Amino acid sequence: MPTLEVEFLGYRVKSPIFVASGPASHDVKQIPIAQEMGAGGVVLKTVVPDKFDYMRYWPRPRYKLIDWDKKMNGKSQYFTLYSYEQAYSGSVDDYFNFVKISKSISDIMIIGSAFADEPSDWIYLAKGIEEAGADAIELDISSPHKPGTLQFETHFVQAIKSVVENVKIPVLVKLAPGPDVLTQAKICSELGADAVTLCNRLRGLEIDIETGKPILHGYYAGVGGPWAKYYVFKHVSEVYKEVNITISATGGVLNWVDALKYIMLGAKTVQILSVIIVNGWGSIRRINEGLLSFMLERQIENLEEVRGIASRNLIEPDLIVRWTGEKKSGPRNTFEEW
Repeated sequence: MPTLEVEFLGYRVKSPIFVASGPASHDVKQIPIAQEMGAGGVVLKTVVPDKFDYMRYWPRPRYKLIDWDKKMNGKSQYFTLYSYEQAYSGSVDDYFNFVKISKSISDIMIIGSAFADEPSDWIYLAKGIEEAGADAIELDISSPHKPGTLQFETHFVQAIKSVVENVKIPVLVKLAPGPDVLTQAKICSELGADAVTLCNRLRGLEIDIETGKPILHGYYAGVGGPWAKYYVFKHVSEVYKEVNITISATGGVLNWVDALKYIMLGAKTVQILSVIIVNGWGSIRRINEGLLSFMLERQIENLEEVRGIASRNLIEPDLIVRWTGEKKSGPRNTFEEW
């Protein structure tokens, strides 16, 4: 019989499907639900130091589904989850207690998440998360809502280095999508990080043409949705092929097919969030069941058999088969002439 169990950062988890950091991982009541639905683990909502206390207060409303009404063949194909919320809403001590309780009421992997702007604060949060019993820590250096103009090279390199040197639990670094992902993943590996999470959401903007104002809270927001997976697919593939580091993929997963594609590109685990918000907690169970059905049909015993297969099947650009027929001069007037 096939199994969804995977080895992840030294732990044997029952499923590669994790709940990503966000509103579905902000309350201890959500942890048993995630476990019951079959999640392999949960990345808790991000904690911040007291200097960023304002990030603990969220605007209302904070969500909007954009393009939800745009349909093809009578069905919604794509949408954008447009939202603005920042940190865990409690104090740092509340968060450490949140980690402790989450571990005590579950047997799935619990990963803390933190953001800070100075090495001393990073170390304080990381050590507190470790002492509270978390199985790992994810450094959220790439949130679309992070304050200021902190840069990877001038700030976050030192942050990663400081945390890695001061905790014994595995360290994941959550990177933003963009042209620097591969380079940053290599640096994370060199600094001793155990994994990278690819990738966070983008910062975007939507406006109301009737008022001429940005919608909701009046400022930029994080944007994500099913369209996001295609650029993250590329990032996962590149990092898998060129960097010796574990990958946790996230972005745009709506069903088991999306999750499987991430695994076939090289991811060990797949973090989901938007689909839980839109389709409910049962999304985890449906994804697990879909993966198991696929494996059973194809006699695949474990996901390691297919992990990375798609990335290994990529060909080099100069080996792409190109049309070699007679070229026509002048403009092309019809599709058939191309």
